Amino acid sequence: MGIKNAVQKTIAYQKRNGTRAAFFAALERVSDNFKDKYDYVPISEEALKEQNIEYKLLAEAGNCVRFSIVVPLFNTPEKYLKEMIESVIAQTYGNWELVLADASMNTSDMALEYAKEDPRIRYYHLDKNEGISLNTNKGLEKASGDYIGLLDHDDILTPDALYEVSRVIRKSMKQNKLSRYDVCPVRLIYSDEDKFDEGGNSFYELHAKPSFNMDYLFSNNYICHFTVIRADIIKRLKLREKYDGAQDYDLFLRACAEATLEMPMASGQIVHIGKVLYHWRCHKGSTAANPASKTYAYEAGKAALSDLMERYHIKAEVEALQHLGFYRINYVPDIFAGRGDVGCVGGKLLNKRRRLIGGAYTKEGAVMYENLPEGYSGGLQHRAVLQQDCAAVDIRCMAVRSELIPLYEEVLGVKYLDTFTPRLSVNGEIQSEAGKRPEAADDRFIAYNDAEIIRLSMKLCEEIRKRGYRIVWDPKAVQRVQ
Repeated sequence: MGIKNAVQKTIAYQKRNGTRAAFFAALERVSDNFKDKYDYVPISEEALKEQNIEYKLLAEAGNCVRFSIVVPLFNTPEKYLKEMIESVIAQTYGNWELVLADASMNTSDMALEYAKEDPRIRYYHLDKNEGISLNTNKGLEKASGDYIGLLDHDDILTPDALYEVSRVIRKSMKQNKLSRYDVCPVRLIYSDEDKFDEGGNSFYELHAKPSFNMDYLFSNNYICHFTVIRADIIKRLKLREKYDGAQDYDLFLRACAEATLEMPMASGQIVHIGKVLYHWRCHKGSTAANPASKTYAYEAGKAALSDLMERYHIKAEVEALQHLGFYRINYVPDIFAGRGDVGCVGGKLLNKRRRLIGGAYTKEGAVMYENLPEGYSGGLQHRAVLQQDCAAVDIRCMAVRSELIPLYEEVLGVKYLDTFTPRLSVNGEIQSEAGKRPEAADDRFIAYNDAEIIRLSMKLCEEIRKRGYRIVWDPKAVQRVQ
């Protein structure tokens, strides 16, 4: 990121959130930049050749999933258009079609020439510009693939993108002994991504994403690019013009909620590929380079979340956080009332030095965001201040739904006490009720060391997850410990 752009973003952040918040944000950004030594390493030519050979064998066998890549065009600079199209042509997996839905005033001679040379490229000049969502829907209508991927007109795919996605689908088809792709359990696949500068000379800001995490998705559109969705699902859901600017986010929310809030769990339906398959171009005025350039998009994202809450009859208020494009769901009266899938919720624990020492744990029992200073957000994706699913939360700052209180008392051997809700306040401080002094410290676990606390936390949460419930971490609830 250029110095001028960084300064502009810091000033805009200070105006929105105040000097103190801007100070911590700038300090954290400097620290992140110092630690960030990301260097994109392209896949080797040898590996690409092997993938291409494997594809040809699959094609000869006559059982290849077909991909449609839908790209809405609008006054796309020829340089960007050429690079985008060439990145699709370069795919090692060849069973694809590129659907270009162009809402520009004039037709693109370049796109027409590409379509003439390669029948897999289909160019449609639209009668009028109806906005990003409706323009994309026009492309979806023309798509004939089993799965459909979305690609922005100025971004590029890595040459192994479709090959890696096809592997996920083929694995599911084989495991489930299926022959029709429209009944494949995999409904949505997403990959890691990075950004590249306008000249295409450098890659930076790796976004290494976690496995599917519904509550994290409620906090931010972390799925973003490259995303492929089963054709029947995306054609049924479509993009909605009232959420233009956040139309992809709205689509992902609805597609994922069907697999999490309507079905028992999303296992096997939403798959993350832990490789960079998408390069997001940053140029002057783009959202990638300057988030504030499209603030309407973040309002649309907030509206999409509110709509989803209403759709599933969840009483909640959606709050925009300090960082653009990040949100918080405030459940009324609590998360258990509207979310039957949540069995347990926990907060974070800070020591005297105001550093994070516990709260959310990985499946291996490691403290997530350990030693992060209070006021820091956890890096470019701000994960340490966002609600999210996790393997376990700490028993010292925890609430469980009423049906699970007997389980809590059986596993821990102590009487249940909600140590989460009383400590949830507007400013994150520990309070029992508004305006009253903080509660006395919970001494039920005072004799246990850190390792034992983590062991018990993991044991209880494992039992809760075995019963089909989700564990949610909410870092706004704070418990201070010695």
